[in-house]
Amino acid sequence: MKVLIACDSFKDCMTSMEAGMAAREGVLRICPDAEITVCPVADGGEGTVEALCGGVNGVASTIHNQKETESTNEWTNTYGAIFRTIVVTGPLGDRIHAEYVIIDKGDYKLAVLEMAAAAGLMLVPKENRNPMHTTTYGVGEMIRDAIDQGCSSFIIGIGGSATNDGGIGMLQALGYRFVDAHGEDVAFGGDGLCKLQDIYFEDVMPRLRRCTFKIACDVDNPLLGETGCTYTFAKQKGATDDSISVMEIGMKRYADLVEHMAICDEGPVTSNFRRNYPGAGAAGGIGYAFLMFLNAQLRPGVDIIFDELCLEERIKKVDIILTGEGKTDSQTVHGKTPYGVANLAKKHGKRVYLFSGCVTADAKRLEEEGVFDGIYAITPQDMPMEDAIRKDIAMRNMTETVAEKLIIKG
Repeated sequence: MKVLIACDSFKDCMTSMEAGMAAREGVLRICPDAEITVCPVADGGEGTVEALCGGVNGVASTIHNQKETESTNEWTNTYGAIFRTIVVTGPLGDRIHAEYVIIDKGDYKLAVLEMAAAAGLMLVPKENRNPMHTTTYGVGEMIRDAIDQGCSSFIIGIGGSATNDGGIGMLQALGYRFVDAHGEDVAFGGDGLCKLQDIYFEDVMPRLRRCTFKIACDVDNPLLGETGCTYTFAKQKGATDDSISVMEIGMKRYADLVEHMAICDEGPVTSNFRRNYPGAGAAGGIGYAFLMFLNAQLRPGVDIIFDELCLEERIKKVDIILTGEGKTDSQTVHGKTPYGVANLAKKHGKRVYLFSGCVTADAKRLEEEGVFDGIYAITPQDMPMEDAIRKDIAMRNMTETVAEKLIIKG
């Protein structure tokens, strides 16, 4: 029997690899001769790095490089992924530390970034949240540093931002100049976007043209309008009704300028995408910046990760697939990792079983509808939550449940 185990992480409990290895032990109990592949998976959020580099189980080395008063720290895990921490401009313009990962793919280097590490809402105290002033500049600094380290391919998650600057902060850090009516560089944030009059490309990093960008984007909002970034998301980032109206006007002027330049100039700005492209309004409009300036692909995170892992090809070669997540509920069908695994499995006529920390009543319909051949909660009903989320107990529960339920299913 050939078995593929492709679990997501169990938040605050088990990593993807730990859950997969525990499930593997369960399979071996009932089928000692099984040929088992454990492949951690993720949706572009938590667990993505582990999925892409095979697990983060140990530290091989630690390097400290001092640069004036700032520092860059690196450590390399047992799978060769380099975890690099640099000092960047935070959403409020202060200097903060942000981490990203470099994975050597042989003929190229892949950088895996989270926008939230440099421009996340969690980095801004509630009393200081105001997208008129928060910037994505630090995201551009992370990209610039990765290029300096030899990276030419990028996977970037863009959820959880504190910004609504259309991505111009990121682009400023990469050498694009955004100027006002007096030819001066515009300020950070939505305020600068509202004063934008022209864009210059002379100082853009030349190596940027040779880079490819895959953007993990799980929203389909356009840039403008009632469902655009400003009206949909800016308020939760601290915007007032008045500033929302001002930023929407500025965002439209920005799009008008960029798209006029795309028509008139076949150089730095591509003309393949427009303001209404699904996801252009993601993360305060940074999706639009990626599309128009960096010729990026915007796709659901789960699709990007699955492609990188060649998951469909792996599924074709096995008999049974096991997947898992911390909680299975009605949201599982909306882009969550196990649902994506199940869709690929069913596409090729494979049996697929879901093992979850807990399963809500409404989620059982996924089994009734044939999405999964079985859905099982690994946590005993009478077990206190504080015990259930202990790693050692959760791994034991996974092993025992897999052994028991797969015997039932033969």
